[in-house]
Amino acid sequence: MVFRGYSLTYFILCVIALLAMISTSLVNPLLSIFAKQIGATGAFIGLVVAGYWISRIVLEIPSGFISSKFGYYTPMFLGLLFTFVGTLLCAFVSDPVQLLLGRALTGVGAPLFFAVSMTFIVELFDTSRRGSAMGVFQGIEFAGSIVGSAFSGFVVAAMNFSASFILSTLMVGISMLMMFAPGLRRESRAHNPPKAFSLSSMKGVFGNANLLIVSSATFAEYVLTNGVLMTVFPLYANEQLGISLMDIGVLMGVRSVGFVVAILIMGVMADKAGRRPVLLFGVGATAALVLVMNYSSSFAALSLIIFAIGITTGAIWIVSPVLAAEAVQPSQRGAAIGTYRTFFDLGSILGPIIMSAVQQMSGTAMCFFLASALLFANLVPALKIRESR
Repeated sequence: MVFRGYSLTYFILCVIALLAMISTSLVNPLLSIFAKQIGATGAFIGLVVAGYWISRIVLEIPSGFISSKFGYYTPMFLGLLFTFVGTLLCAFVSDPVQLLLGRALTGVGAPLFFAVSMTFIVELFDTSRRGSAMGVFQGIEFAGSIVGSAFSGFVVAAMNFSASFILSTLMVGISMLMMFAPGLRRESRAHNPPKAFSLSSMKGVFGNANLLIVSSATFAEYVLTNGVLMTVFPLYANEQLGISLMDIGVLMGVRSVGFVVAILIMGVMADKAGRRPVLLFGVGATAALVLVMNYSSSFAALSLIIFAIGITTGAIWIVSPVLAAEAVQPSQRGAAIGTYRTFFDLGSILGPIIMSAVQQMSGTAMCFFLASALLFANLVPALKIRESR
């Protein structure tokens, strides 16, 4: 992948996104365990995990209107500030309700930074490089999530949950300082957002077939990621398979290696071979791997499967925002990206709650079956995507 012609602003945004997501995800894989330790039970464990996403979903679509009115820079900075405050509060919680509220405040910041910065990046590049540029940025966002998850076991084992949140807060603080880079502010002002369109034109966004197909596939993937891999699986691995917290973190780290592979190849493939083939590969292969994972119990087998899931889910994550942005007119891109992100927020909210309840009533295997079936159901609609670059 060649980065010739990419601005310094783009790379600064990538580093900020990486730090912010590592910070947000440093405790996330073990959050269900922490919630249980401080008194959460049953579906409320899933609700605590979903709290971050519940507040995100409220601002994903409005973030496009906010950036149209105030520009790109101010919402991005405020997003990091909310993340800083919410993460700091989580370090001092003593019951599940407080933890839920702290995570919810952190979730307020995510769309203000990430949805707005993604719209900004779409405006920075033409269609010949947009797939690669957006793919790398989106990849770095989620790579930060996976890297944070990978180190969660080590950090919590070496410190404790409270100290882990303090470390996360410091990382967000560093990302906030990077926002003062003069080039970033100058370039964000040079690329004015398209003027906000009327609310009546939102019908055209919500009715766009490509956007709905991509959003549905993204929803299914996030039900898997946050409902199964981040909520159900850690409890299952720790309590039934006897895998330690540190080794659960290692498994998440293996997934990050697979995701790095996806970052290196999937954006380029999307620009050259097309967006649709990459999405089809990601959805179909992930659905099959989830079924295989259900029948695996050894650490070695799980490592191999989760590595492969890192590649296949990476394909979905990298190509989906590009398809969403290219499905609509330039003035509607902020709302389209917000809509796409709303669906993965929705999957991240419902996934932990539903899968926690399913695990309690029917066992872990049913969670794997449901997640796989939901992904398979998106293959036929994905075949109908019409690319527009």
